[in-house]
Amino acid sequence: MKLPSWSWNAGGLALALVAGVMIGRGTGGGSQADAASGNDGVPPRPGSRAEAGGALGDGVSATRRERDSDSVVSGRRTSAAGLQSILDSASRIDRTQRLLAFLDRLPDGEFASVYEKLRDDPGSNLLRSERSLLLQAWAERDPYAVTSYLQENGAEDWERENVLGSWAAADPQAAFAWALDAPDGGDVNNWVVGAIRGAAATDPMIARDLLGQIESSETRRNALRNIEEHVTRFGYDYAEGWIAGVSDEGMRNEASRRFADELAELDPVRAGDWNAMIADTNTRRDVSETVSDRWARQDLDSAKAWVNSLPEDTRTEAAEGVARHYARQDPAEAAVWLASLGNNPDLDGAKRIFVDEAFRNAPEVSMNFVANIADERSRTKSYYRYIGEWMRRDEASAKAWTESNAQSLPSGVVKRYLR
Repeated sequence: MKLPSWSWNAGGLALALVAGVMIGRGTGGGSQADAASGNDGVPPRPGSRAEAGGALGDGVSATRRERDSDSVVSGRRTSAAGLQSILDSASRIDRTQRLLAFLDRLPDGEFASVYEKLRDDPGSNLLRSERSLLLQAWAERDPYAVTSYLQENGAEDWERENVLGSWAAADPQAAFAWALDAPDGGDVNNWVVGAIRGAAATDPMIARDLLGQIESSETRRNALRNIEEHVTRFGYDYAEGWIAGVSDEGMRNEASRRFADELAELDPVRAGDWNAMIADTNTRRDVSETVSDRWARQDLDSAKAWVNSLPEDTRTEAAEGVARHYARQDPAEAAVWLASLGNNPDLDGAKRIFVDEAFRNAPEVSMNFVANIADERSRTKSYYRYIGEWMRRDEASAKAWTESNAQSLPSGVVKRYLR
């Protein structure tokens, strides 16, 4: 599927923002300009933008060769001090600009030592953004070196995902192939999650193909959650087409459940039509609650009409989303509507949601409705829970209602609250 034309404009905007940062580094005055020019303790890296910009005249190549070895030695001695100078800056923008310049000049062999400094800092958790930038720069420079470092020294989930995401944005196939073979303890392989997320940032269709190579697992579910925004940002048509193009039925059902909320936010009417066409009954039911909930937030009457139009096996689940919002807006009318859907025990989920939501502002309406819950155990638990809560809130009203309804209440409830 071809990406919408505006996506390329968004990419251009991102490049423009990066360019703005680079221009800011080159045109700023005072200490910021000096820092961007190389005074953060790291001489220009051979072949870097900073050095290339100053390569004028026929004698530069010879001078460069003489300077390279001295630059590397000098850089190793001063990079730590330069990094600390950057971190000491109180300005977030200044710190980011100077760090980008620092990383651009940093020799390949010094990334590990610089990252260790950040990682071992007492405020390491407060330097997550800086650590993330460094890992991304390192992955772009040498993905095999940074992954090897993390494997040897241990890595948090976000570090693994960060590095593979940067690698996959440039070379999704190589990053994914490496991630599949990389051991990662736990239920989720974060190397794989990062690779798929990085691919999705560049092309969600490539990410879909990579996902298809993974068996149903926590890793696949986690990856789906991580790429949702990359798929849905291109609009309703693109997202629905992305799901339809998933060849594996199990993964397609997982994607339907995962993306249902965003699809309904984008266009609840079309999401409702799509939901009704889902072949797998369990998936259709699960999705229907999400769609009805998002739809009811925007247009309660239309959401009610949609729920009423669904087949019984889906309507009972979809009713939960509407019941939640209807109970908040008009408990009395919501009770009438929910009762009109019938006595199917599968409606108990929607009825429990209604009782809980209505109780907040209309406890009597809520308690009157508890009798509609089909499951006796669930019904009795609701009486105990909400009458007890009502007693703490307004004992006189709770006792009066309990006395008036004592004949229809479980004997244990009456004994407990009217003793």
